[in-house]
Amino acid sequence: MQLREDGSNAHRVVGLTVARQNGKSMLLQLRIAAGLLLWDERLIVATAQSRDVALETFRGVVGLIEGSPKYTAQVRSVLRSYGREELQLRNGCRYRLVAPTSGGARGFSCHLAVIDELREHRSYDAYAAISYTTTVPKGQLWFASNAGDQSSVVLNDMRRQALGQATPGNVYYAEWSADPKLDVTDPVAWAQANPSLGHLIDGDTLAGRLETDPRGVFETEALCRWVDVLDSPWPPNAWADCADLDLELVPGAPTFLAVDVSLDRRHAALVAVQKFDDDRLAAHLLETWTADGAIDELGIAGAIAPIYRRLAARSIAFDRYTAAGIASRLASVGIPVGDCSGAQFAQACDELLSAMVNGRLVHGNQDGLTAHVLACVKKPVSDGGWRIVRRQSAGPIAGAVALAMATHYATQPLPSATVMFA
Repeated sequence: MQLREDGSNAHRVVGLTVARQNGKSMLLQLRIAAGLLLWDERLIVATAQSRDVALETFRGVVGLIEGSPKYTAQVRSVLRSYGREELQLRNGCRYRLVAPTSGGARGFSCHLAVIDELREHRSYDAYAAISYTTTVPKGQLWFASNAGDQSSVVLNDMRRQALGQATPGNVYYAEWSADPKLDVTDPVAWAQANPSLGHLIDGDTLAGRLETDPRGVFETEALCRWVDVLDSPWPPNAWADCADLDLELVPGAPTFLAVDVSLDRRHAALVAVQKFDDDRLAAHLLETWTADGAIDELGIAGAIAPIYRRLAARSIAFDRYTAAGIASRLASVGIPVGDCSGAQFAQACDELLSAMVNGRLVHGNQDGLTAHVLACVKKPVSDGGWRIVRRQSAGPIAGAVALAMATHYATQPLPSATVMFA
């Protein structure tokens, strides 16, 4: 809350990132209450991706004020109807909840806006709507969050901006997180991310969580460390351990291609997997396509055909739900294509995972392919298996889907010639 000499806020944006259950919601409640009771902030709006989270903060602020003999008489009214939650004080200050949507806060002019769990904002739509309400003199935006993943675009950008400052400027950002070099079992790491350790949080509780929770979940929730995605199908470092910076396409090696298209039709990728005599699989991202509207299936098919012939590939795998149009055009010119959809794709995902964790897969650490693989999210299927899914993933994963399909065909036994004597 530092002020400049002219009385304006030294920091227009204040951010806090800390592990779960360390009191960040209480801090937001105190900041809102101070704005209402001490600093004459005429309108305060708050939001969270979860309505329950926003309501808890609202109830906490109301409880703080109504529970204080000094301030309880300041309350004029408390509206609690669904979608219309608002606290009004006799001094004219108001605090209300708004929806976390692009239109939720539009039309307001606020002295304070509060966003809880900023990590859940996958785009700037809702953030822009609420942040621009604070362009009034002395307006300020506060956000609090746990660590996110690579899909937490707003939080990640705010963090990068703050870390790029030598000293706090327009953005004041405070983070309690474990040193990435420390092991998840190290009590020092626990203390770094949990300032309330020994007060609000018990060390035995964290130890129990470490035993029961997936590692990625524990790192995010308890250590406030960024992970690629919160429900990744790949064990930590499994993809990185498969990297071979000297990897190149080998002419004449059995080669299997796969093409996939994103659900929004804006991204497509072509991947090759080459198989060697020792059952080692080499993955290569050959081409990617992006479009503002929809990709050109005819153009992509035309680009794939010469690549197929140049590499003397065995086949091209595809998902009939996303790339059937490309596959049909390739098939019409005599290129063999293979449908790898449904249960077969779930099998392909498991085969990719097995190849990855057992050291049979290698890749050249291409940025595009790595980004697609690390953006994957897994989803259980009814028969007890799993598959990677496009809709919940942290970005385009066409390259990863194509990699799984190409791996499936590459893991099948290769036909061999037999000479028979009459």
